[in-house]
Amino acid sequence: MMLERILVPLDGSPLAESILSQLRRLLRAKDADVLLLRCVLPTPLIETGATALSWPALQEQAEQYVRSRAKDLEAQGIRARGIIGLGSPAETILDVAAQERATLIAMTTHGRTGLARWIRGSVTEKVLRASPVPVLLVRSFRPESGKPAPGAELPFRRIVLPIDGSALSEEAVPCVVELATLFSSHVSVLHVLEDPVGVPVPEITRMVAQLRAKDINAEPLLGKGDPASEILDECRRQSADLIAITTHGRSGIARWVLGSVAEKVLRAATVPLLVVRTRTASTTAVSV
Repeated sequence: MMLERILVPLDGSPLAESILSQLRRLLRAKDADVLLLRCVLPTPLIETGATALSWPALQEQAEQYVRSRAKDLEAQGIRARGIIGLGSPAETILDVAAQERATLIAMTTHGRTGLARWIRGSVTEKVLRASPVPVLLVRSFRPESGKPAPGAELPFRRIVLPIDGSALSEEAVPCVVELATLFSSHVSVLHVLEDPVGVPVPEITRMVAQLRAKDINAEPLLGKGDPASEILDECRRQSADLIAITTHGRSGIARWVLGSVAEKVLRAATVPLLVVRTRTASTTAVSV
């Protein structure tokens, strides 16, 4: 179950903490454990304004921070605990996710215009490249204004699920089922025909049937043209709240980080994204 153990990295900033309010309903999912991770670099002496903190003092400060955030969540009926990680953020997030057997990593992004500001070389990109579990990316800025987003709860009422014609796309279905069940979502399964005379893939019918079998309101959609553009256009037409997208690379997004459909969607999307890495690598499938 994707929502069984949710790892939420925090950097101590109000922007990062906004995810706790935005995902409140998700974090309160039945039987979910929420792990709040604060990464601390093992620097002997760190300057913070006019003061300098030793490593023990910095560690204590981080522990107090995650304890306080966990206590706030517990007051809301959310089962939460804090974790301190020692090391660089991306590697620590991945290590803790493995050690704690996390089933989802939920991260906030600080980009003001899509994901263009951080897709290459950032903590988020490194996590996306290597995470074996789904990663939920939530914006900390309003796309229309570039101002910090309020901590209002995100509804995820309409989900766009792009598929590429390979059976690997179906691996995102269980994750989408969990979210759609929790939020009573409408799911649009989208297949884009790049060839004007192309035909719909059978997977679209099968995936819609799987979703409807779980009492989820699902519909098949066909688009024509450039896949990334069609995914983003459909998202705007529907006022979608979430894009759920799969990756087919053996090393997270290493296969598609340059120029593929998935990268284009990631860089331009202005809504949250659920990125699901397929467990079975394919050398013939075209990455969505």
